[in-house]
Amino acid sequence: MIYKFYKVKVVYFKNGLTGEIQININKKLLAYIKYVRQEEAINTFYGLDPIQIQVLNAVVFALSDKRDGKVGDLLLLAHIASPATIHAALKKLIGNGLISFRRATDSRAKYVELTELGLKRFNDLAKAMSK
Repeated sequence: MIYKFYKVKVVYFKNGLTGEIQININKKLLAYIKYVRQEEAINTFYGLDPIQIQVLNAVVFALSDKRDGKVGDLLLLAHIASPATIHAALKKLIGNGLISFRRATDSRAKYVELTELGLKRFNDLAKAMSK
């Protein structure tokens, strides 16, 4: 079922041609677009860049899989960025109060934990999904 019908003018970059296309947007797609806008607003509110968002996601994925998020494991996530870039993102996330480090008592390993503020960000995202 079509929820809304939009006519969008598109500029083609090949040979400077222009034309119009029509895009059908159903209710589910409209809801997703609304969520993405809210997600961007939430991430801006928390001062997050794309790398920091992916690092936070990796931390919460580890928690949801009932695994400890080791700093060393995060630094190996080459699909996100280089280890140096991930390390810089971790420092910014700590500075913004979204994560903290915890040292294991019996090893040199450090673990990443969400702070209350970090958890609040994910709760804000969950609320945005339900709107």
